Amino acid sequence: MTDKETHRGALAGSAARQRLIRIFMVGMLCLHLLLFLKLWNRIQGGYPDFTAFYAAGRTLHEGSGASLYDLRMEYRVQGEFANISSRHGPLPYIHPPFEALIFLPISLLPYTQAFVAWTLFNLIALLGVALLLRPHLNALNTISVWEFLLGFLAFFPTFLNLLQGQDSILLLLLFTLAFVALKQQANFVCGCWLALGTFKFQFAIPLVLLIVIWSRKRVAAGFALVLLLLVLLSAALVGWNELLQYPRFILHIARAPDLGDVPPALMPNLRGLLEGWSIRLRGFVPEVLTGLGSAMLLLWAATKRNTMNGPHINIGFALAILVSVLVGWHTNVHDLVLLILPLMLVLDSSLSLPGSTRRKWGVLLPALLLLFSPLWMLLWFRSGRVNLMAIPLLWFTWEIAKALSTSDVEKFGASIK
Repeated sequence: MTDKETHRGALAGSAARQRLIRIFMVGMLCLHLLLFLKLWNRIQGGYPDFTAFYAAGRTLHEGSGASLYDLRMEYRVQGEFANISSRHGPLPYIHPPFEALIFLPISLLPYTQAFVAWTLFNLIALLGVALLLRPHLNALNTISVWEFLLGFLAFFPTFLNLLQGQDSILLLLLFTLAFVALKQQANFVCGCWLALGTFKFQFAIPLVLLIVIWSRKRVAAGFALVLLLLVLLSAALVGWNELLQYPRFILHIARAPDLGDVPPALMPNLRGLLEGWSIRLRGFVPEVLTGLGSAMLLLWAATKRNTMNGPHINIGFALAILVSVLVGWHTNVHDLVLLILPLMLVLDSSLSLPGSTRRKWGVLLPALLLLFSPLWMLLWFRSGRVNLMAIPLLWFTWEIAKALSTSDVEKFGASIK
């Protein structure tokens, strides 16, 4: 076979793979769209998580910020626009006070229109992620921004985020901005972006810790400054007394399944994997085991000290995101929209890396399990064992760390701009 024929064969194989990928994405998108349309009546009835955000915005609009975490107030406000007769209480707003300001403008709209407006904002945020990330890719930077967006929408956690009207896509955008700042050596700015993501502090704090341990000390300064400003802003919204009571409120909700607390069996993280079973251990034993396991995983990741230097930033950031999601105490399926960053960075690096196909698939195989929507639906709707998805997450984390530790780690990291 001549070189010309070999080149033609390679191009044909590449075109065939691209067609298969597009068919897969369209299939996942159609599946998500059908489920979204089927559940539209429930969305209009106020069943999504967006209800809590919308009610928080209305509470601020009424000038009742001091009652933001008053369950009776939340129940009254939600009863004005949502069908809450089937609930034992309100869908509680559990995020820090400063985030409620985001929902203040759209709370002036009727509920359904506000939900649509928030969905449009999330779509724009996803487009922003694609635009920010694309210049920092190598093998994938020839793909159009719109194809990136369609790929993001084919990811089940993205669909669930839109279905619930959640805020994890906003967090993804902030983490992407932090990543770009790291690439530009703007460590202080990176810390500022990460601090704005503390409305989900269970992910932002482990991520900051790892980046700072990995020799980016100025990230801590930016994070601390903006976090202080957010604390002062929160105190201005609800008062110091309510703000100091906020941790107690969170713990109360975490121990109240009738108020919407997510059981560990539905958490795709380390806590779900350790606690999400029918075996009941006494006292604080489950929490202690989870705490120890999370600390060990965090310490193990912290030993990968060269991941924030030179060409390793992309893969190091991917590893930090994965570890943060796994050790986060409260991780929902929609929170895994954050995996868009490590999935894109590792996929691009693997495609750019010279070497055997077997080795590349060793890194990408666990990621493929995360991309298959029917598997998510089976574990969520049928078996109630979403915690099992922590296994491919741990596998993916291990494969990335192993690739960073190999003899040609320079090639792996340098394969991305």
